[in-house]
Amino acid sequence: MVNLVALTRIKNQESLVNEIIIQLSQAILEGDFKPGDKLLSEAQLCEKLGVGRNSLREAIKMLNAIGVLETKRGQGTFLAKEISHDVFNPLIFKLILEPKCAKDIYELRVLLETIVILMAIKKATAEDITEVKTIVLKTKELLENGHNNIESFVELDMQFHLTVAKATHNHLVETILATVITIFEPFIKKVLLSENGISLSIKNHTNLIQIIEQKNIIEAMNAVKKSLDEFMY
Repeated sequence: MVNLVALTRIKNQESLVNEIIIQLSQAILEGDFKPGDKLLSEAQLCEKLGVGRNSLREAIKMLNAIGVLETKRGQGTFLAKEISHDVFNPLIFKLILEPKCAKDIYELRVLLETIVILMAIKKATAEDITEVKTIVLKTKELLENGHNNIESFVELDMQFHLTVAKATHNHLVETILATVITIFEPFIKKVLLSENGISLSIKNHTNLIQIIEQKNIIEAMNAVKKSLDEFMY
């Protein structure tokens, strides 16, 4: 297990998640630990950085999303075995760290979702569509069984979009969406928590699947914008 001696207690309590990401990233760039190394435990990192578990988990989730860290259930969090230094590109960190305007996030998401759906229409296989349908079915089952853990629904919602991106069979598109989807997560959660939010999400996702199956390019752009209207408002 790596001992990140370079980590220090965070003084700026107003931007904890950003500060955690910066410290961990700096430790990686400076070679304080090697690919595949296991990080300190969650409790130890919280103590060393002087932060709470929620802030630490959010930072680790973001670093997981861009392929820097890998969290394994029951084992801990590890530095990825292979890391492209492109993930430390200033543009990627700017997207993750800077304050977000809801309107800007909305417009970015409409742009990305439209591109993804149009590409999926052209390239998705029967297996891809089955995989996406399985996620929607699982979401329905949780809702019908009275499951009330919102985080489970948020995770499935994000998984839906990532799986549709996978159906484009374009690694760059997958990577871009996987990188920026953490920006969308708080807004996705807000929508799902609204009245009938989960049911509406299931309806919209089902509609998008039908559009991909029917290869309806004309309807695709309208459907994306319609399904994201509640995201903004």
